[in-house]
Amino acid sequence: FGSRPTSPRSYHLLHPSSVPCPRRLLCEAMAKSKNHTGNNQVYKNHRNGIKKTRRPKKMSMQGMNCKFVRNQAFAKRGMNCTPEEKEQRLVAQKEAQKKMEEKKVTERAERLKELEEGAKATKK
Repeated sequence: FGSRPTSPRSYHLLHPSSVPCPRRLLCEAMAKSKNHTGNNQVYKNHRNGIKKTRRPKKMSMQGMNCKFVRNQAFAKRGMNCTPEEKEQRLVAQKEAQKKMEEKKVTERAERLKELEEGAKATKK
């Protein structure tokens, strides 16, 4: 490995462990014991009071599917109507509901008839 360097300045460049470093001495001497403290935090938080978050008046549309948002806006505009139109819509809706209930009743009767026929066929 050759001879030792003659000047003391170049010696620490070759051997950093030979030069005493104050930081290194502290690290070797003792481990750090305290990482965090919440000493004054509660006091500081309560100085202005802990407030509830404000609820938004409107739900944010940010991050929603833009196609859905656009369609929703058009649908809302389409719902606007005069009181006469609203009454007509309600009448049409009630008629449609009656038709659906009648259809359900007939389908249920047919289904019961099929089940009874099936039960009779299995008994014979």
